[in-house]
Amino acid sequence: MGHEITLQVPARVADPNLNFKGQDHAAMQTLTLNRGKCLKRELVDSFFRVSRHNSDDVIQQKLNDTNGPKNDQSKTTRCRQFVEQELYRGWDLRLKALNFCEQEAADLKQELDGKMEAEIRTEKSPVLTARMDPYAAAEDLELRQARYEQWRQLTKWISNQRAVEDILQKNAAKVLTRACDPDTAYIDDFKKFRASMR
Repeated sequence: MGHEITLQVPARVADPNLNFKGQDHAAMQTLTLNRGKCLKRELVDSFFRVSRHNSDDVIQQKLNDTNGPKNDQSKTTRCRQFVEQELYRGWDLRLKALNFCEQEAADLKQELDGKMEAEIRTEKSPVLTARMDPYAAAEDLELRQARYEQWRQLTKWISNQRAVEDILQKNAAKVLTRACDPDTAYIDDFKKFRASMR
C-alpha cells in the first residue's frame, strides 16, 4: 500500500525562519513523502511554496547578490553556481516529489480498479438488483465514484503543479538569459543536470 521517498532538503528551504547568512552550504534536513502525504498535501504544498519562494520568486535578487562588487568570481561563474546549487536543485526536488506522487496515484488507481473488478464479479445480477431496489444502481454508481475522488483530486493537483513548474522554469530561463548567459538554453541545461544527478 504505497512506498516512501526521502528527499534531502536544505534547512533554509525546510524552515524559512532559519537564517544561514554567510553560509554557502546550509545544513540538510530530510523530507519523507508517502502516499498519505501525497493525498493530504499540506506538507508537500508547504514545501513547494517555501522552495519556490527561496529560489524562483527571488531569482533577480539572488542574481543581484551574486553580481555584487564584493564577489571576486566572474559573473558567469557566479551565475552558474547559483543556477546549479540553488535553482536547479530546487526544481529537481520538486519534480522528484511530483513524480513520486504521480506514481502513487497510478498505484492507487490500479488498486481501486482491482477492487471494483472483484466487486463486479461477486455481485448479483444488475437486473435482479434493480428490480428489488430501483435506487440501488444509482447508489452503487455514486459509491464507486466516491472511491475514486481522492485519486481524481491527486491527479488534478499533480497536473496543476506541473503547469506551475513549467511556467516558473520558462520565466527563470528568460531572466537567466538576460542576466547571465544568453547562449545557454537553461531548460535543456536543467535536463542535463537532472540526468547527471542519477
